[in-house]
Amino acid sequence: MNIRVLHIELGRHLYGGAKQVTYLVHALDKDSAYQQHLLSTEDSEISKVSFNRCTTHTIRYRGDTDLMGFKRMLDKVKQISPDIIHVHSRRGADIWGALAAKLTGIPAICTRRVDNPESRFAYYKYRQYDAVISISEGVQKVAAVHCEGVKHQRVIHSAVDKNEYSKPPNRQWLNEKFDIPPDNFVIANFAQYIPRKGQADLILAMRDVVKKHKNVTCLLFGKGALKESYQSLIDRHELQHNVKLCGFTNEVARILPNIDAVVHPAYAEGLGVILLQAGMSKCAVISSPVGGIPEIIKHKETGLMVAPGDISGIVESIEYLLSHPETLKVFSDALHHHVVNTFSIESMTKAYSALYNHIMKAQVQKR
Repeated sequence: MNIRVLHIELGRHLYGGAKQVTYLVHALDKDSAYQQHLLSTEDSEISKVSFNRCTTHTIRYRGDTDLMGFKRMLDKVKQISPDIIHVHSRRGADIWGALAAKLTGIPAICTRRVDNPESRFAYYKYRQYDAVISISEGVQKVAAVHCEGVKHQRVIHSAVDKNEYSKPPNRQWLNEKFDIPPDNFVIANFAQYIPRKGQADLILAMRDVVKKHKNVTCLLFGKGALKESYQSLIDRHELQHNVKLCGFTNEVARILPNIDAVVHPAYAEGLGVILLQAGMSKCAVISSPVGGIPEIIKHKETGLMVAPGDISGIVESIEYLLSHPETLKVFSDALHHHVVNTFSIESMTKAYSALYNHIMKAQVQKR
C-alpha cells in the first residue's frame, strides 16, 4: 500500500521535536511505500535539511494566532492532498492541524512531546485526530485526560541517532575549548535557561560542591530568559572558575563523550532527549523522576535520581560519582545498553509505519 504522508513541523530550531522529525523522514525515505512531504516555516532550520525523496514546503507563519498562516497551511494541505497528516509540533500546529483535518476530512496524527497540563478545551482539539501519540508514558498520563474518544492512543518513544552520538573522546579538545584544568571532574547541563529545567538548583549545588572539591567544573549549555539571572547567581557565590554559561551549542555529540556526567535536575520533562544522547555517548546521568525521565533513568541502575528542587540531593549525587569512578562507569554502561535497545530510530520508525498502515486500512474499509 502506497501512503502519502504530510509531516507538519513549525518549530524554528533543529533540536527536540524537529530533530525527531528528521530521523523519521530519513528512515521512511528508504521505503518506497511512502511518499513524504514536509510543511515547515520559511525561517526554520528544518526547511534547510536535505532529504532523499521527501519534498519540503514552506509557509510564512508567525505563531499560534496567525490566521493567515493557517490559511497558507490549509492551501498546502489541499494542494498536496495527503493520505495522512502527521502534526509533530506545538506552536499552534496542533490546533491548526486539527482544524485542517476537520475541514479536509483527511485522517490526522498528533505527536505530543511535552507533559505540561492543558486547558479543558484541549478535548475539542484532540477529538479531531485519529491518533494522539505520546513520546513517553509520562506524557500520555497528561494527554489521556483530554483524549476521550480518540481511536489510537499510544506511546512511541523518541529516538537517538547511534552514529551521531558514538564519537570517540577527546578530552584535550574540551579542556582547551572551555578552559578546564586537566584534572577536573566535568559535569554539564544542556537545556533552555528556563525555571523548569532546574539550572538554578545546579548552580546552588555547585556552591556547596566546590567547598570540598575545587576540581569540579560545571558547563551550562543553552539560551533563554534567565541567562542574566544565572550569571548573577554565579557571580554572587564567586563560582566563575567552576560554573560557566556556555550558550547554545551544536556540538553536543562531540562534547558528551568528554564529560563525566550530565546533570539534569528538571521539574518537568516530556522524555529528556539529552539523556538519550548521554546514554548513547556512554555518559553518566543525574536527573529527576519527572515526566518520561523514569523511562530512561532507573535510580542506582542506569543513573542517579534526585527529587526536583533537592539541592542537597544534587550535591550528594555529584560527590558520589566523583568518589566512585567505578560505579560511574557501571551506570554509564547500563544506560548505554538501555538506550541502544529501547530508543532506536528503527523502533520509532517501525511503530509509526505500523500506525500509518493501520489508519490507511481503516480508511479503505470505510469506503
